[in-house]
Amino acid sequence: MLLAAPTAQATFHLIQIREVYLGSALAPESKYVELQMYSPGQDLVKGHTLRIYNASGEVIGSTTFSANVAADDNQDTILVATSAAETEFELTADSTLPSVATFSPDGGAACWEEIDCVSWGNFDGPLPSPAGTPAVGVPTGMALQRTITRGCATALDPADDSDSSAADFSVATPAPRPNAVAPSERSCASGGGTGGGTGTGVGSDHDHGAPQTTLRRKPPKRTTDRTPSFRFGADEQKARFQCKLDGKAYRACRSPFTAKRLAFGPHTFKVRAIGSGSLADPSPASYRFRVVKPGG
Repeated sequence: MLLAAPTAQATFHLIQIREVYLGSALAPESKYVELQMYSPGQDLVKGHTLRIYNASGEVIGSTTFSANVAADDNQDTILVATSAAETEFELTADSTLPSVATFSPDGGAACWEEIDCVSWGNFDGPLPSPAGTPAVGVPTGMALQRTITRGCATALDPADDSDSSAADFSVATPAPRPNAVAPSERSCASGGGTGGGTGTGVGSDHDHGAPQTTLRRKPPKRTTDRTPSFRFGADEQKARFQCKLDGKAYRACRSPFTAKRLAFGPHTFKVRAIGSGSLADPSPASYRFRVVKPGG
């Protein structure tokens, strides 16, 4: 059973884009983006923004939530849709998506804050969060939907985001789900999965195991920023973290972590979560990048 987290734990960080629909020949203005929580207590979305990009990476529309959503259980969804989509699917969205003619199935992107982005088709622009190789262009009347088969195969979890849109999304029949609709996803049975359905955001079998660490934001592979920042999380709410750069030892850290002034050249950042059972993630999240001189 999916249990609500205490209000004090509510935030908006553990949310990913689950589905994007770009209309059909009969209803070209019918579009939506569906967000999904992978941990309880992610309802404090007021003041936070979903942005839409064209194929060149220019922001062509955005919606900022004017209020928090009501349901904050693990796996709850939040629907941002045009009025045409509300009519087509006979539902009420949680926020209004602006009608943007250039929001095209041939190429574009959508980003939830700087936390999660998806791109598709001939997109070749910059984004605030890695989206990797774009997913395929979206056929008319179909949607792009994120797979949830990694980690816990029956629930969205951190393992379902590999920072590659082509790997994470595929074409599917549109199935919009507003926040008021109870989720159908369930935590994994004993023996597997990181998605979880309990109040801690992880399966009961995982409560005393090693947590999984996920990098949520990182600098470009080549950056002129000599004090880059990293954001990260884990599939266990009460996990603590240890970070290291290059050959240094692991030290306690928090997200976001900002590096001290780095030398020009290659660097490796690693972060691992430590669970409530004092077990460390055996496969820390790792990222290699290079600090270059401006114009270099």
